[in-house]
Amino acid sequence: MDENTKPIYRELEDRFVKICWTHKVQEIQAGLYQKQSNCQKWWMAVANGVTTTSAFVTVVMSGLKSIDAGWVWAAITSIIAVVSSIITFRFKDGVLDDKATVCRQYAAKCRNIRNMYESILADTKAGRYSIDELYLKRDQMTEIEKALFSGEIAPYTTSKAVNLAKQALINKRDTQTEDYEIKAIVPTHLQEI
Repeated sequence: MDENTKPIYRELEDRFVKICWTHKVQEIQAGLYQKQSNCQKWWMAVANGVTTTSAFVTVVMSGLKSIDAGWVWAAITSIIAVVSSIITFRFKDGVLDDKATVCRQYAAKCRNIRNMYESILADTKAGRYSIDELYLKRDQMTEIEKALFSGEIAPYTTSKAVNLAKQALINKRDTQTEDYEIKAIVPTHLQEI
């Protein structure tokens, strides 16, 4: 790679890293929303189950004339029903699932851009582009990113998602394919390693 190409190549590497971060953070945030949604659904199911059971017990107990404290069961049932209603209204079913879907869709768009950058970097290393062609590729990628980032607002992400993305990208090297993986998965006749 000649000296004129190095600065533009470095800029492309930088953009590749940034889009990798965006992709991974959105992907992880989608998983966090899904996990939270599943937890909320369980709480709603438990609350509704307890309410139903409590109501059933209240009806049975009030049918038994020998128990003088029937009002206690009615009060307990009413309190549980109120708590169940609050949980149900507070955690509207599907809201977190919708957020997870939006994050996944955004992550998929970022993954496509990431793969395009990776192809450009590989082609540049292979000497496929002249400096003018590389400038053109960079400008095309700028327009693609501009369309994504100005056309849509990136879905909200939490610091937890960012920290988990850092772990995945840096510690676990999530975007990198190791030689042993290539040897295990790519058919032998197609391997270059």
